[in-house]
Amino acid sequence: MADQAAKDAAMKQRIISHLNAGHQDSLSYYLRHYSQLSSRAARSPTLTDLSLSSMTLQTADGKTHTIPITPPMKSYAEARQKSVDMDRESRAALDISSIRITSYQRPRSALHIFIFGLCGMAFTFFATRHRIVPGTWFYDNALPWFPGGPEWFHWACKALFAPTLLLHFFEAFMLDRTRLRKYGVERGSVLWFKWIVSAFVEGFATFQRIDAMVKREELEAEKAKH
Repeated sequence: MADQAAKDAAMKQRIISHLNAGHQDSLSYYLRHYSQLSSRAARSPTLTDLSLSSMTLQTADGKTHTIPITPPMKSYAEARQKSVDMDRESRAALDISSIRITSYQRPRSALHIFIFGLCGMAFTFFATRHRIVPGTWFYDNALPWFPGGPEWFHWACKALFAPTLLLHFFEAFMLDRTRLRKYGVERGSVLWFKWIVSAFVEGFATFQRIDAMVKREELEAEKAKH
């Protein structure tokens, strides 16, 4: 009896160490799904205790949360499969894919580079339009070639600024909700800011690059099964 208790205690400690070392994402998903915490509140949790019927986690703010294991495990040997099942259930409920985006991909194709440059130029014009006045090189030499001349250029900047800004804010918002969150990019991280700024500047091309990255990961995962 004492030997079995010692074995159980050792196995339990190995499971706790393993989950804390390599599966913090899963622990965070458990808290978000089973304890209904926000992604911010569930960030960087630590598994502090484990029993056959529950797990206790501590969040970064020092609060502890107990998650029931249903049905309870019969032994700690079931912990690996149980953690996988809980991870799968949590991801499904939170609409989070097992595929993760871990890097930013800049525009590479000619079309995406053109779109990024065109949008960036438009925002530059919007921001500096009040400085484009008679006597400046751009006003005197470039704007005469603009359809309708300098007057139409200033009208277009004024008319398009607000709707363009709103559209790009919306695209960045949707990228966060439909792509970054789904593929494990933590809100507020450096990687998150790179993608969000990119979406704000160039819009839909950012969605296309992420979808292409995910497609490659799915094909690689499919190949690994065979």
